[in-house]
Formats: sequence, C-alpha cells, structure tokens
Amino acid sequence: MMNDELDATASEDQNSDQSEESATEELSALEKALLERDDFRDQLLRKSAEFENYRKRTLKEKQDLIEFANEHLILKMLPVVDDLHTALEAGKQSKDPDGFLKGVEMIYVKAIKIFEDAGVFPIETAPGEPFNVEVHEALAHMPSADAPEGHILQEIQRGYKLREKVIRHTKVVTSAGSQD
Repeated sequence: MMNDELDATASEDQNSDQSEESATEELSALEKALLERDDFRDQLLRKSAEFENYRKRTLKEKQDLIEFANEHLILKMLPVVDDLHTALEAGKQSKDPDGFLKGVEMIYVKAIKIFEDAGVFPIETAPGEPFNVEVHEALAHMPSADAPEGHILQEIQRGYKLREKVIRHTKVVTSAGSQD
C-alpha cells in the first residue's frame, strides 16, 4: 500500500508539474499575445500620426499651390507694368504723341506675347457674325438694317480663352433686325 501511496504521490507531483508547465506555457502565450497587442497598438498609433501629418502636409501644399499659382505669370507681367510706368512718365514730358503711341504699342505687344505664352488668346469677333452664346455676352440689342437679327453689330469688350476654356466672354451689341 505504501507503494501505491508513493505512486499516487509521484503521479500527483507529476500531474502538478505538468499542470504548472501548462500554466506557465499558457501564461507565456498570454504574455506574448499581450506584447503583440501592445506592439500592434503602438504601430497603429504611429501610422495614424504619420497619416495625419501627411494629410496636413498635403493640405498645406495644396493651399500654397492655390495661393501662388499665378506667381509665374505675375513675375512675367511686372516688366510690362514697369514699361507702362516709364511710358506714362515719358508721356508727361514728351511733346511727341507718335513716339508715345509707338511705345504703348510695343508694351501691348509684349503683354499679348506673355499671355499667349501662358495659353491665353483673344476671342476673335467681327461685326456681322452670328451671336454665339458660348463665347459672346450681349449687352444691348439694337435695330439694324445692315445686319440680320441675332448677328453682332459691335464688339464692346474683347473676350479671352485660356486654352479651350472661355475665361471672359466677348461683350457685344447684337442686331434686332430692321424695324420695318
């Protein structure tokens, strides 16, 4: 019987050792899972912060693009403004209207060249052509024996396109036809 008790005690000790090992393994697995969870949480926080910084940076870059989008064109136009200033100062002291007119024409050509280089072109409109709502804006509608109804009598202000997009419609007076 003593052997049975010893065997039972040894068996219990062995079971106890196995259950302690199992508990230690479970505890170790739990600790690993907790460490892994903490690592994932840390990664998530870092990625969230990175994404927020990226979002703020791209928003700032977009605002800067909008704010300074015309800087290049403005820098090209500054010499034209300088030339106009010089022409006005010279015109006040000059008695030569032809020279003044020639200088202003040169400045005008320079400005048009800058706009054309930027893709801005005037909309060509001639008296007698049909009114086109896509490119024209009618300011007045007058009777005319010379032009049929719905045709342009006069251009009041030139319109412009930026590449294919109308950025300012040509302001015109249209014919209402003859009064007869």
